[in-house]
Amino acid sequence: DQKRPVYEDIKIDTAFRKISPRSIGFHIWRIQQDHVETLPKEQYGTFYDECTYVIYAASLAGTSCDKNTISREIKTPGAAIERNIHFWLGANITSERSKSAAYKIIELDLHLDHKTTQFRESQGNEGIRFLSYFKDDGIIVHSGSDASSTPTEPRLYQISGTAPQRCIQQKTISWQCFNSGQVMILQTAAIVYVWIGRSTGSVERIFGIRMGERLKKLHSIPEQAIVDDGYEQSMSIARKEVWNGYLNLAKRFVKPMPLMPTVSDMLLKLYHCDTVNGVFRVELIKTGTLEQADLYGRDSIYIVDYFPQSIWIWIGRSSHKQNRAEAMRHVRGYVIKKGYPSSTPVARVIDGLEPAEFVSLFPTWISADINGNTVKGLSEKFDALTLIQRPRMAAKIQLMDDGSGDMTVYQIGVDEVKEIPNKYAKTFYSGNCYAVHYEVACSTENANGSLPNSIRNVVYLWCGLNAPPEHRTIGEAFLNELCDHLKKNVVQVRITEGMEPPHFLQIFKGALIVLNAQDPSLEQGGGIVNIRKYPTSFVLKVVGNTTYTCKAVQVSSKTLYYPEDCYILKAPDNEVWIWCGQYSTGDSREMAKSIASQLGEYNLVMEGNETDEFFNSVGEKFLKQLKKTTTAGNIITPAVQTNVAQTWDHAVIGLYRCQLQEEGKPTLRQIFGFSQQDLRPDSIFLLDAGNIVYVWVGEQTMPEERAQCWDLAKQLIASHPVQRDTAMPIATVRQGEEPITFVGFFDSWDKKYYESCILYENLRTEIEYPNGVGAGGRNPGAPIPVPRSSVRSDDGSGDDFDRYQKYPLDMLRGDPANLPASINPTRKEIHLTHDDFVTVFSMTYHEFEELPKWKQVELKKQKKLF
Repeated sequence: DQKRPVYEDIKIDTAFRKISPRSIGFHIWRIQQDHVETLPKEQYGTFYDECTYVIYAASLAGTSCDKNTISREIKTPGAAIERNIHFWLGANITSERSKSAAYKIIELDLHLDHKTTQFRESQGNEGIRFLSYFKDDGIIVHSGSDASSTPTEPRLYQISGTAPQRCIQQKTISWQCFNSGQVMILQTAAIVYVWIGRSTGSVERIFGIRMGERLKKLHSIPEQAIVDDGYEQSMSIARKEVWNGYLNLAKRFVKPMPLMPTVSDMLLKLYHCDTVNGVFRVELIKTGTLEQADLYGRDSIYIVDYFPQSIWIWIGRSSHKQNRAEAMRHVRGYVIKKGYPSSTPVARVIDGLEPAEFVSLFPTWISADINGNTVKGLSEKFDALTLIQRPRMAAKIQLMDDGSGDMTVYQIGVDEVKEIPNKYAKTFYSGNCYAVHYEVACSTENANGSLPNSIRNVVYLWCGLNAPPEHRTIGEAFLNELCDHLKKNVVQVRITEGMEPPHFLQIFKGALIVLNAQDPSLEQGGGIVNIRKYPTSFVLKVVGNTTYTCKAVQVSSKTLYYPEDCYILKAPDNEVWIWCGQYSTGDSREMAKSIASQLGEYNLVMEGNETDEFFNSVGEKFLKQLKKTTTAGNIITPAVQTNVAQTWDHAVIGLYRCQLQEEGKPTLRQIFGFSQQDLRPDSIFLLDAGNIVYVWVGEQTMPEERAQCWDLAKQLIASHPVQRDTAMPIATVRQGEEPITFVGFFDSWDKKYYESCILYENLRTEIEYPNGVGAGGRNPGAPIPVPRSSVRSDDGSGDDFDRYQKYPLDMLRGDPANLPASINPTRKEIHLTHDDFVTVFSMTYHEFEELPKWKQVELKKQKKLF
């Protein structure tokens, strides 16, 4: 869809010349056949499916941009600006308009000195960055090329997507456009109907109602009505008569919510690109996990294929400008040659200006500006008390307090759970599981007197690498019981040996010892461990150099001793020695002393100054291994790793909304440029912070959704394009009980936000009963179905009737072999809509449930539903 540009002949459109390369802002142009039309701000978010648009979004690096961003010049020298160009293609555009748009972005890119990222957006397949620009109001797509293309009424719109949503006008008004997983808007001259699919969530429902209000006001339509899926017959006679004029209820057919396609074979592929005799060629050079170093050569070109999610073409910073101009044409040609759908998202990135979505495909990424200057990380040190006053820093280092609170440690056994006294609590065994209850220190307060953390307790489950699975199961049950006992203000965290988060290490003051084998204390009777038995001799390697990064892990006596590290040796003669390599730091030595003091009095020796007394005590094995020591790079086995706070870029922190589909299958949808307002009380969200995953649980979520919290986090980790350790820490956070290490990932946080958060039920009541009473529209006796995105197929009470997936009556009466597996053949009636149920049985489901069981069966047989 793009003709080959001749770089020397490119002339920049006058509309683009008005944009200063050193300014930030948001602009939209509609591409006409022979010119560019600047869109007024009041039309931002409104598109036509026969048109193409160019969108330019510029913001300071590390900040977000949206349609409300005010244009202004950036005069600060050296301030980095992120520039993104999107061209949006309507579903019914001509090839000429598509080519015009593709050529126009080359002009705009040239005007901005090729320092932009380009995205190709197609209707219905827009990327998360593009949609984030319109988060407040979503986008609306009308049919045609302008407002006069189709009559104002009647019109049928379909709401799709989540946060933000798309409102797309349908070509025809038909029941074939309906399914239970969407909100539909029927716009007539007299009434705007908002039809609520039963499987939709509150986010889609709220958006649908607000969009209905918007259309009602825009076209001066007298009335708005809300219609529930399966309760259409509950409308008033007048409203039903108007509805039937466009969508005959006698022909009603609503498809079940379609399942999201599952992608089981998403594999990263890297292609090197070059042009030979004027022909663009690609060569596969790597599959699987990619490294930043794979993109070598300042004049090179690569394609990163992550189909169907995205296809990227990466241009080296020294590459010829003609290559930059032709990049999108080349990557589109690649998509066509591969046989991928035309709607496959493609993007062009420039070396040094890679956006967060591209960077997230790599395990690590060293950011640099376009001049090659490495972006420096944080070098200043902060104590924990300072961090809790600075949420962003607390989130980055994952410390919620200074670790001075009270701590209780429990040892998990098959037969019992034992409490471990504090003097023994800092030694764990790899063959066991331990529960840790920590009471958050509340010694500091904010200026307004409120405590900095919304939590008072953290409960950890630590599982050794060699712990039996039954210990883990028992430990998880114990943690749930402990959380139930504490009731409120508690965060639950599950961690695996080697992946300890900073706060967990901090509460042990960096003095945690992890020994191999199983804890011999389990052999003791009683509910408390009264004595701690240590092996006769062992070697500990000290990992980390601060209280929130340090621990000591037992290593083999045959380990190599590196001059950068410190080791603690417990000798057969019961002496305790600290051996410090000549290149070890003072901080590491101090942490080694703190750990060794738990084992008794210790002696410290430096490499090269070992005494005869030391060698006699530790034995010849140490001396032999010491001679093998090399100054080569330090090799750390998985058991010695520690989940130290990484230089994780805040820009690539991901927030995902979870939705349960039919039969409880979860889907995860990423939200770009997230804020606290995205966290809806009826949903579960996952915050992927790189070295820990937080599961945020809204207080209105369903029990079956909450039960899947841990599995959802594991699914997110496993599905990430970068291969990650599935044993990484997972924490559950309940609405209103967010720790500062969670809220610090949000630009702002209002503890009182949810007190005034608009809920679907409240908004609906305001629309339907503005005066506090029924307005003659909806039958007050018809219940408001509970917003949810999941369905059930087990038996339930009458109150659960609206929670089941609904199917057409003819399907339920048909061949049982053709029914979905989730339907119980003896309970077909619960899959009828309310209206169908009343039509078939001449009573409501609640009345039916009050009948004797034998009578229910008899009626179902009569109606061919058994």
